[in-house]
Amino acid sequence: MTTDPSPTYNDEIDLVPILRASALTLWKTRWVILIVTLAAAIVTFVVSFWILPRQYQATANVFIDQQIVEFSKSISVTGLTNFPTLPDLKVVVKLSIAPELLDSVLKDPAVVAAIGNEEISISDMVTAVDVGTDQLSLQVTDSNPQRAALLANTWAEKVTAMVNATYGLDAIAQALDSRVLQSQQNYEQAQAALEEALPQSQVNALSAQLDSKRADLESMLGSIIRTRRVLDDLQFFEQGLSGLSGETHLAVGDELALTTLLQRSLTVASESFTGLIDSASFAGFTVSKALEAATQMRAGLQARLTRLQNDQSRLEQEIPPMQGDLEHATAQLTQLTLERDQSQGPYNDLLKIQQLTSVQVQSSKVARVSMEAVLSEKAVLRNTLMNTALAGMVGLMLAVFWALLHELVEKQRG
Repeated sequence: MTTDPSPTYNDEIDLVPILRASALTLWKTRWVILIVTLAAAIVTFVVSFWILPRQYQATANVFIDQQIVEFSKSISVTGLTNFPTLPDLKVVVKLSIAPELLDSVLKDPAVVAAIGNEEISISDMVTAVDVGTDQLSLQVTDSNPQRAALLANTWAEKVTAMVNATYGLDAIAQALDSRVLQSQQNYEQAQAALEEALPQSQVNALSAQLDSKRADLESMLGSIIRTRRVLDDLQFFEQGLSGLSGETHLAVGDELALTTLLQRSLTVASESFTGLIDSASFAGFTVSKALEAATQMRAGLQARLTRLQNDQSRLEQEIPPMQGDLEHATAQLTQLTLERDQSQGPYNDLLKIQQLTSVQVQSSKVARVSMEAVLSEKAVLRNTLMNTALAGMVGLMLAVFWALLHELVEKQRG
C-alpha cells in the first residue's frame, strides 16, 4: 500500500509582480503626484517668504566675575568663616528662565508701557545659554525689533539683580543683619540679667560678714592663746610658793611676778578681780594672801577661757554655711558676667563684619550686564528653502500613498 506524499506549499512571495504593478500605478498617476508635490512646496514657500511675519532677535550678555562670600560655622570667635566661591552657570541658566523671573520682566513698568494690553508668551520667545565659565547669553526673538531689544535688556537686568541677590554680598548682608540683631538681643538680655542681679546680690554683705567673723575668730584664738599662757604662768607662780608658810611675806621678786600676772590677767580678761588690793603694789602680801589672789585670777581667767572657747565653737559653725552662701552668690554673678562677656565678644565682631560688608556691598557685585541688546534691523533667517524642501517631500509621500491606496481600492471593486 502506497501513501500519497504530503502536499507541499510554497510560502514564498514573489515581489517582482508587486513592484511592477506599483511602479505602473505610480507612472499612471505621475502627473497627480508631481502636481501635489509642487503645490505643497509652492504653498510653503509663499507662506514662509511672504505671509509669515519676520522675526528679530536681540541678545544681551551678563558677565559674572566677582567671587562671593559664604558664612559657615567654625571654631572662630564669631562662628563665621569666609570661603570664596563662584555661582554655577548651569544653575543660573535655569534660574534665568524660571516662570517667576520671566513674569517679573513682563511686569516691569517699561515693558508694560511698551506692550500695553497685548498679551504675549515670553517663555516661547526667550533662550538662555551659558558661554564659557563666566558669561550668560540671553536671547529674545520677536516680530517687533524694538520690543525684542527692550525685553532682552529688561531680562538681563532682572537676571543680574537675581544673581546679586542670591549669590552676592547683598544676600550675605541680609543674613548678617539677622545674626547681628540676634547677637545684640543676646547681649542686651545678658547685660540686663547681670544689672538686675547686682543690686540683689548678697556678695558684698556676705563678704563683709564673713571677714568680720573671721577677724573675730582670729582675735578669739589669740585671746585663748594669751589666756592659756597666763594660766600656765600663774600655775608656775603657785608652784613656786608651794611649801612656804602662809604667813611668810613675799619676796620682792614674787611681788613683782604677782603684779605682772595681775596686769596680764586684766589685759587678757578685761576683768576687775574683786578683793584684790591696788594692783600697783603687792607690798606686804603674805604667801596665803598671794595664793588667794592667784586663785581669784585663775577663776576669772578660766571663766574667760570657757567663754572664748564657746564663742570659737559658735563662729566655727557659722563660718562654713556663710562661706557656702558667699560662694553660691559669687558663682551666680560670675556665671552672669561670663554669659554677658561671651555674648558681647561675638556681637562686637559681627558689628565689625557688618560694617565691612556694607562697604563692600556698595562697590562689589557678582554679576553685571556686559553687553546690552541693540535694535536689530535685520530679520532672522527663516530657512525658507529648507521648509520648502521638507514640504515638497511630505507632499510627495502623501501623493504616492494616495495613488497606491486608490489603485488597491479599484482592484478590490473590480
